[in-house]
Amino acid sequence: MNNPLASILCITYNHEKFIRLCLESLVSQECDFDFEILIHDDASTDGTQAIIKEFQQKYPDIVKPILQTENQWSKKASGINLRFNYPRAKGKYIALCEGDDYWIGNDKLQKQVAFLENNPDFSMVCSAFNLIKEEEVIPIVKEGIVSAEKEVDNGFCFDLGDLMKHWFVRPSTALIRNLTDKAKVLEQYESPFDIHLFYHILKGNKGYYSKEILVVYNRHQGGVFSGRTHQELLLVYYHILKEIYRKDQNKFIKIQFLKVSFSIINLRISGLFSSRKIKTPELKDKIVGTKEVYEEIKDLIKTKQERRELYKTLIPYQIKLLKKRTQILIQRFKSL
Repeated sequence: MNNPLASILCITYNHEKFIRLCLESLVSQECDFDFEILIHDDASTDGTQAIIKEFQQKYPDIVKPILQTENQWSKKASGINLRFNYPRAKGKYIALCEGDDYWIGNDKLQKQVAFLENNPDFSMVCSAFNLIKEEEVIPIVKEGIVSAEKEVDNGFCFDLGDLMKHWFVRPSTALIRNLTDKAKVLEQYESPFDIHLFYHILKGNKGYYSKEILVVYNRHQGGVFSGRTHQELLLVYYHILKEIYRKDQNKFIKIQFLKVSFSIINLRISGLFSSRKIKTPELKDKIVGTKEVYEEIKDLIKTKQERRELYKTLIPYQIKLLKKRTQILIQRFKSL
């Protein structure tokens, strides 16, 4: 298969419980065009690689794996998909599916490719999904997050500003135009995540969100973000947004970076941010204090509105903390 129209990129690590269903959902896609499935397994220690080999033998023209013998993530490899899968992608369109997710129906790829083929002014398309959390199936369908004029039949159009405000894209639901021209841009980042990818895909472009549920997302402790605490997620987003803003000076990124920074400052001042709750090893050297965060953002707070926003976010936390401490003191005096 030399000329696939679409390339499906799949990354796996210890997904033995999920990878068979994932790959079955991918190879069963019924399309009027050729497609390829590029898999990168990061040296799984369970039976993931054996299952991938099984599919490779059965579908040699479609399934094209890289099976690592040494874990690349632990080496702090910059963006597994960017480094190992994107350079191999031959398709005009790129679909994403993580090894612990799977697609619903055999026409997901056909529908999304047809949309981008018929709408050249769009750079990506994504959809609603089912979230599986502790065996409960929860439909995640976004409503009312864009202005009325962007609403269309069973979906809505969105731009970078909409995505940065709400972040409603699950990677396994997305199809994007091949980012060969974006690859070098993404290489400048220390560890490119989905935020980096979708930011550059949408910059100056627009996307379409379908309210049809096309994907199942498994939320489990083995996922990259699933098992992380609120504090760990704040740290991850703080460093990602800081890096993007330093490189690109985008106003949407600036707003989101300030919001995350304010949240960290709030938690720090309120005594609710504990370094002991940071369990992920690679995040321990990324822990930031109040002074460090303030030094990073102080030159970004230039307008009265931005200063007002900072004070508005901080004051409720301090009032709440003061009330809590007052209640504790009252209880102590009563017990004397």
